[in-house]
Amino acid sequence: MQWRKNRVAIGAVVFVALLATTVWAVTTRDRPAEDAVVELPTISIDEDAIVAMEITRPGEAGAETVVLEKVEDEWRVTSPLDADADANNVSSALNRLSALTPIQIVATREENHARLEVDDAQAVTVIARMGDETPPLDVRIGKYANGVTMIRIDDRPEVFGVKGSARFPFDRDLKNWRDRRVTQEEAKTVDRVTFESENGDFAFTMEDGAWVPEGKYRRIEDFDGKQVAGLVSTAARLTASGFASEDVSNARAGLNEPKGTVTLYLSTDTPEGSDAEEGGEPDEGAQSIVVLEVGDEDEESSEYYLQRKGDPTIYLVSSYLANRLQPGPEAFERPPEPAAPPTPQALPGQMPGQPNQLPPEVMQQLQQQLQQQQR
Repeated sequence: MQWRKNRVAIGAVVFVALLATTVWAVTTRDRPAEDAVVELPTISIDEDAIVAMEITRPGEAGAETVVLEKVEDEWRVTSPLDADADANNVSSALNRLSALTPIQIVATREENHARLEVDDAQAVTVIARMGDETPPLDVRIGKYANGVTMIRIDDRPEVFGVKGSARFPFDRDLKNWRDRRVTQEEAKTVDRVTFESENGDFAFTMEDGAWVPEGKYRRIEDFDGKQVAGLVSTAARLTASGFASEDVSNARAGLNEPKGTVTLYLSTDTPEGSDAEEGGEPDEGAQSIVVLEVGDEDEESSEYYLQRKGDPTIYLVSSYLANRLQPGPEAFERPPEPAAPPTPQALPGQMPGQPNQLPPEVMQQLQQQLQQQQR
């Protein structure tokens, strides 16, 4: 019966022992074994030496892998299709790889991979290959927390931290790895433009530094050449929001008979002796002409198909851009003058035009009320 008298003391001892064991387990779960030595690895990559990147990112429909390769000093998407790559996004990824330097050891055991999002199901995996005999870099990029991003290198179980957000430059879908620039012209090099759509046909020429409508097209009341300049700038530097699906043909996109057409005539490439130089109709086959064609609306995205003549790529643009490329006559009219701000009304006893001011006795009453509320 003696143990019953001491059961409270025995229970306290057992509780303290369990508590100590739990604390030890929590504080040592991420520590390496005493006889193990983990050193921070050194990643030294010259971004100019990288010739290919294979990037796999998780997604709701499964993992998506994009392969980028340098072809004749130009980066291209080579898988799952062949297309020009977005130079800015590729440059951002290369710069981040060259600065991927571990600064701390975050964890050493495999059971922490899922929590730190560096497991195969959650991490963005990047395999960078060099042009020489340097082994490829295989890195899994995971969670960002407390100013560092968690990464795993090759098949090592350790999780390292690198300074800053390292995941964003690689966590992009296929659309954002492709070059979405449709046109890259300087608006100042355009000296003639035409618009053709169900909203009307218009043609404008640059004369003495100002846009003027051509005589054979209908006159526009209260014409404003600045509106033409704005539309020319839009068409000359056009970036798409995305791309049509691979199974969308020109016929399905409504591009065999476009709903709208914009033609830019560039002065810099006008051949000597051409019709354009002599004031006639420019040669449609000349390199100085850029033709944009607007097709049907994509029912899934509510965006519109667009194609640059001579390029098989079918882009998607917003309805706002599609409408700007199919202007009506009102698009070239001078916008109404903004309404003048209302004139303040004078209080009784004030001269017109004087700023509104409260009488001194009213101000004194307000101050007294505020002082009473503060008390």
